[in-house]
Amino acid sequence: MERALGAAAAVLTWLGWLTICPALGFPTLGTAAMINRALFGEVPEAGHEPGFWLGWIILIAGLIVAVAVFFILERLRLLQASIRTGVIYGAALWLLAGVVVMPLLGLTEPSIPGPPTVPGFQPADSMKATVMMYTLGPLASVAALIAWLLFGAILGAIGSGQKPRDTSSAEALAR
Repeated sequence: MERALGAAAAVLTWLGWLTICPALGFPTLGTAAMINRALFGEVPEAGHEPGFWLGWIILIAGLIVAVAVFFILERLRLLQASIRTGVIYGAALWLLAGVVVMPLLGLTEPSIPGPPTVPGFQPADSMKATVMMYTLGPLASVAALIAWLLFGAILGAIGSGQKPRDTSSAEALAR
């Protein structure tokens, strides 16, 4: 039960950071919208199109797969869960997402002109699937890196908290 709650905390932290980071000066990263655009050629409106939720479902399923891979690697003893290994895992996921997944999604994305921009305002869906989201500037990569490092650190903290405790000395004192 603790792992499930920790995994939910990691996913919600990832989503939460990418939701609040524009208020801190980072660009808006519309990951679910980018997935929808790759699938449908446009971003369906919330509440009006059932396809709107498909991007969110795929995004959350991908995050759950990332959680499962971490715990499988730990169970197979290929890594020892700690905050350090979790942060390294998060950085590896950031590289995988930015260098492999994003360009592959960019190949499926239709090349349609974006919405008109108003000076000083960023359009709601300006994210293009490119290597490390370079079209949004360097802060987009930094925002994604922070999200992945938080995600990995939480996973590592969950795994390191699951160590069996040595109760032999406590039992000897109780006798």
